[in-house]
Amino acid sequence: AFAALVVVPATQALGADFRFLASWDKNYPGVTHIVEPFIKNVEAATNGGMKLIVSGPETVPPFEQLQPAGSGAFQFLFTHGAYHFGTTPFLAALEALGGDMQSRRAAGVWDVVDKHYQKYGLKLISLPMTPDAGYGIFTRQPIGPSGDLQGRKIRGTPTYHSVFRMLGASPVVLPPSDIYTSLEKGVIDGGAWPVVGVLGYRWYEVAKYLVRPAFGYVAQPIFMNLAAWNKLADAEKKILLQEGRRSEDQWYKEAARLAEEEEKALLARGMIITQMGEAQKA
Repeated sequence: AFAALVVVPATQALGADFRFLASWDKNYPGVTHIVEPFIKNVEAATNGGMKLIVSGPETVPPFEQLQPAGSGAFQFLFTHGAYHFGTTPFLAALEALGGDMQSRRAAGVWDVVDKHYQKYGLKLISLPMTPDAGYGIFTRQPIGPSGDLQGRKIRGTPTYHSVFRMLGASPVVLPPSDIYTSLEKGVIDGGAWPVVGVLGYRWYEVAKYLVRPAFGYVAQPIFMNLAAWNKLADAEKKILLQEGRRSEDQWYKEAARLAEEEEKALLARGMIITQMGEAQKA
């Protein structure tokens, strides 16, 4: 029996458990609508041969997750480019590209992102993106006569900073866990976030205004540690890429619907839409 175990390939011997690190907890819909279906589908497709065990930001802070995933402490990572902007702004820059999901694929964007992150020990598995209008700002006070956010302090990662400055606001970088209390105490005057997610974190309790229009394309990749990827059998690699593509397709269809549903729910809880001035909208 021992001799039989010795000749089993390492990928099969280690194939049971993989550590999956996520930048958000279950309050964020990206976890429930991207991560959880992906994991369920992968485990089903491999007949339980791959089991993905999720840890969230309570294990490793969101802004510090790229290195442990690249080094192999975790085998999977679900994150956002702004959370490792200081290491590479590459993925955040991707969100400035227009077009839809199909045109970006056809242009080879997916392959370029994959190649870039292999420098950091990571293999791109999936790149779910929203249609346009994926980001929004929420504030404690409405937009004033100036039509902008002049003089206000708004929480946001580097993804948002150009927009803030265009609107006359000062950017403040905070992890998601600090947003609620910072709004409650008046440390910040508002925040920016994907248009899906404000509800789950209950920020509507401390910020009553949704600034519109929304803007931009949100990219939230699933990476795998490159060394762990290289040890997989070809059949396992094929399954991961197939399920990654399925996640991209499903999220692109779901994101707009979820955003519409969330906005209705936020308005029902007392939030009010406040519009930018005409010049700022343009």
